[in-house]
Order: sequence, then structure tokens, then C-alpha cells
Amino acid sequence: MGLFGSFLSKFSKSKATIEDLEQFRQILISSDLGVKITDEILDLVKREKSESLSPAIAASLKSRLTTSARTLKVSSVGPTVILIVGVNGTGKTTSAAKLANHYARSGKKVLLVAADTFRAAAVAQLQTWGQRIGVEVLSGASNSDPAAIAFDGAKRAKEEGFDFLIVDTAGRLHTKSNLMDELG
Repeated sequence: MGLFGSFLSKFSKSKATIEDLEQFRQILISSDLGVKITDEILDLVKREKSESLSPAIAASLKSRLTTSARTLKVSSVGPTVILIVGVNGTGKTTSAAKLANHYARSGKKVLLVAADTFRAAAVAQLQTWGQRIGVEVLSGASNSDPAAIAFDGAKRAKEEGFDFLIVDTAGRLHTKSNLMDELG
């Protein structure tokens, strides 16, 4: 049984203490759920009057994690910008290419930006995808400033009338604000 499962089994017959809930909060945040969703889940769990918290936690997680599909708001002025951000090794580059392919097949003009300048072969991987799907890829020199490359991509996309600008970034966690600020 994993950490999460053993934690839930702890509450099968008893109410959680403040320390237990704080431990659960840390587990959720470290699992990349984010502070806002974590706090919403914990608020729901705290309001639950049941003697057994496992069902309350499970119901809260299910309601928060099973959201309906959302439609992307497409910009009517200039390119729609999609910034691909996430943890290392989760398929950001492949996802960027899949999005680019989807929009290109829909007749949209798409520019991919290879802003992951630190992972070996990241730029080459995105360029290979771009060639396969017939989408332009903008890249910079190895270890160059990712924000500068993203800026150059935005400038080019606007000047040349691209419908979509998809920026593939280096792996980073949303909890590491300094890394997120690099992209702001």
C-alpha cells in the first residue's frame, strides 16, 4: 500500500487530528495538486461529520479531480498562446507537438517554440516533431535564456500572423515560483 493508501486507511475508523490533516495537506501538495485545490479538499473534509474520514476524503478528491472538459478560449486579436509547463519527464514536448498537430490539421497556422534549452535533445525532439507534422519550430542556442526565446516566438507569431503559439518549457513545478517567474 502506498503512502496515500496507508494514510487513508488510518482514518477508516477515527476522526483526523489537526496534525493528521496537516500531514495530508503536505501529501496533496507534494503530489502536485496545488495549494488552492488542496485547501478546498481539506475544507470539505473538515466540514464532514462522518465518523470515518476515508469516504469524505475519497468523495472530495473525486469531485475535485473529475472536472468536465473545457474549451480553450481562442484569441480574436493575435495568436493564442499556450504555455506548456510541468514536471520533468511528464511528456510536455510530446503534448506540445500533439496540440500543434491538432490545430495545424484544423487549418490553423501554428508556431512551436523550443524554450527547453537545458534538457539534452529537447530542441531536437521538438524539431523532429515539427518536421513530422509540418509545423514551424523556433529555437535558440543551447543553454540560452528560455524567456528570451519565448519572447522572440511571441514577436514572430504576432508579426507573421500565426493563429497559435505553443511554447515548450523546461520542467518546473508550479510551487517553485522563481522558475515560473522566469516565464512571466
